[in-house]
Amino acid sequence: MNLYMTPKRQSWARALSLTALIALLSACGGSGNSNPADPMAAFKQQQLDWQPCDPTIVGFEGPYFEQLGDRARCALMRAPMDYAHPAQGELTVALLKVSAEQTSQRAGMILFNPGGPGADGLVFAPMFGALWADANTNTASGKTLKDLSNRYDLIGFSPRGVGASSRLYCASNELYQFANSPSVDRSEPNLQAVLHNTRLEAQACLKNPLTKAIHTDATARDMDLVRTLAGDERLNYIGYSYGTWLGTWYASLFPERVGRMLLDSSMNVVGSFSDATRLSGMGFHRIFNDILAPYAARHPDWFGLGSDAEGVRQALQTLPVPVKAWVLNQLNLSTSENLGNGLVALRAATGLQALRAAQPQANPAEILVASETYIFMPDPANDWGARQAFRALLDSLAPAVRQSVHLGPKDAVYRSVICNDLATYGNESLWVDIGNQDAARYPGWGGDVTKNHCLQWGGPAAQRPPLSAAAKAAPILMLQSRYDGPTPIEGAMVTLAGLPKTSMIIIENEYKHGLFPYGDDCADPQVGEYFATGKLPPRTSTCPGKPLAGETVTFPAEPAQAVAAAKAAPSAALRSAPSPASNTYNNPQRAAEIMRAIHQRLAQAQRGV
Repeated sequence: MNLYMTPKRQSWARALSLTALIALLSACGGSGNSNPADPMAAFKQQQLDWQPCDPTIVGFEGPYFEQLGDRARCALMRAPMDYAHPAQGELTVALLKVSAEQTSQRAGMILFNPGGPGADGLVFAPMFGALWADANTNTASGKTLKDLSNRYDLIGFSPRGVGASSRLYCASNELYQFANSPSVDRSEPNLQAVLHNTRLEAQACLKNPLTKAIHTDATARDMDLVRTLAGDERLNYIGYSYGTWLGTWYASLFPERVGRMLLDSSMNVVGSFSDATRLSGMGFHRIFNDILAPYAARHPDWFGLGSDAEGVRQALQTLPVPVKAWVLNQLNLSTSENLGNGLVALRAATGLQALRAAQPQANPAEILVASETYIFMPDPANDWGARQAFRALLDSLAPAVRQSVHLGPKDAVYRSVICNDLATYGNESLWVDIGNQDAARYPGWGGDVTKNHCLQWGGPAAQRPPLSAAAKAAPILMLQSRYDGPTPIEGAMVTLAGLPKTSMIIIENEYKHGLFPYGDDCADPQVGEYFATGKLPPRTSTCPGKPLAGETVTFPAEPAQAVAAAKAAPSAALRSAPSPASNTYNNPQRAAEIMRAIHQRLAQAQRGV
């Protein structure tokens, strides 16, 4: 059966539902004046048609559906374009449900949002479903997670505008001007090109009639519609990054409907979105300077960047603008897994500079030939990786062709949600000044705020609800890493202060953004117990972080201890990722693969915007 209804069929179904409702009201003696019909009735009374999923609905060949069998089902939910005027058009929200293993013991559902905004959350239901179904009930931690698999339906959804839902695109014939990232190039010509491109993108988005329907308020109401159709009194929820902004917005709208809610890697939800995202420049700067540069210096035989952390920092900051911009894009500072990839890219860039210095007049083809005898890294496997990165760097520096304006769903939704949620202030000159300040404080990462699309937006499309007393009283759980980059702990602590009944677990010596499942015997069991029983840990508590790849102690470590750990670790560890607690799952290797996939998707949710 085709789950996707054509506009004609949708119109017919809507008309039929309304006709049936009017007939029912007439039979009961109701009238439009004394007992007005609920304008949301057609949506609240719809029957979701749960069908077997095409595994590619998650955007790739999902390996989880065979394991889950009949437990995995997909459906399309009709939702109003504008909740204030439900009769003025509708759109589609895609849902993916993994049913509780023991339906007779069902305790409700858990809804997932991976952040962005603009990230698709469909795949999170089958990933967590496959992971928890294999939990080892012979251990305390595994028993708790298996309990979640037994008792909860897991719901992944594509937020309106992305994934398998009604999609948003922003496009136009106008051509972008060539521009570098405003975080690395603050020259006046580049900033003018950046501002020009920002205007074009905003204008392109505003031409699309779907744009004004894409904001946090509407998505929060979509979540409540899912809850209504599931027949649940309360909504249980796991939200990451922007998902914490979305989760607290929901709690502000419907405080009496908040069930068990995990806010993982929380934004500062008390202030404005712009203020919250400005913190990321500081967070990324701290990770590179205080964690990655010392890490590279502890392993000069792996990376070839020397044994002085300050030298590693300078190696990045002294790169030419386009080369530096490319390296920064390879430094995925949202995850501490595969952290060597970004440092390999930095070594490729310093190698390019060395080859250019040796042959100042050489063209790219001659530089490529010269690189064949250049040793990037002492370790042969890492040297091969650096050579691949070097070729990718050269390709990125080739002359580009001007492109017409086009934003795919992820980027279009990101801009629309931010600008529809909140009014901005000031003008372009003010945001250039703010960007200059941030770029000076955090070179390489501060300055992106100059790309402020909201200045062209004409005001927000939604009104942000205040955190009510009831919302503040909700028993929410937060999970945060000490050195989170996109959503630094400084902002999360403001959120914690604004939610007096909330508890926070802090993972020390960790900078991963998007933590759960962490694969440990401290944080994961507490999160599992919270969803299983409602028990919150203390107001604030900590769990130990994991050592970086190839090391046996966590940072920051005493110099002698760190050097000893570095010398003792095999270079092969660079290419491995942390494994989960070995006894939590029946198949630890498969559990590790699923956890890696979860964290990769969470990291991707933060990139490319």
